Amino acid sequence: MDTRLATTNIRIQQWAAVFKSKAESGLTVDEYCDKNGITRNAYYYWLRRARIAALENTQTTFVELKAPETEAFPQAPTAIHSFIPQLTIEKNGLVIGVNSNTTKELLALALEVVSYV
Repeated sequence: MDTRLATTNIRIQQWAAVFKSKAESGLTVDEYCDKNGITRNAYYYWLRRARIAALENTQTTFVELKAPETEAFPQAPTAIHSFIPQLTIEKNGLVIGVNSNTTKELLALALEVVSYV
């Protein structure tokens, strides 16, 4: 490792402590920089350098995922598929099917929602 790279890495580590301190302070960048005698340009310069270094050190890896042996989305119960409405209400392209098992509360809620369409 050459001297320049080593120096840059040390500075990035020092600035990482500054970035952490700023995040924990709850101050804006301008407020934090004014309070700690840091120029705004230096802060953003080293933030950019730290991000670039972090991206360079990140390795992309892939993990093989096996397909599940069981069905990912189980079939709905047959009762839903065999629903036969005794009454159909249609408004603005919305269709509501109602049968004797539909509760009054559910029907009232559905009608209220449809009234806003």
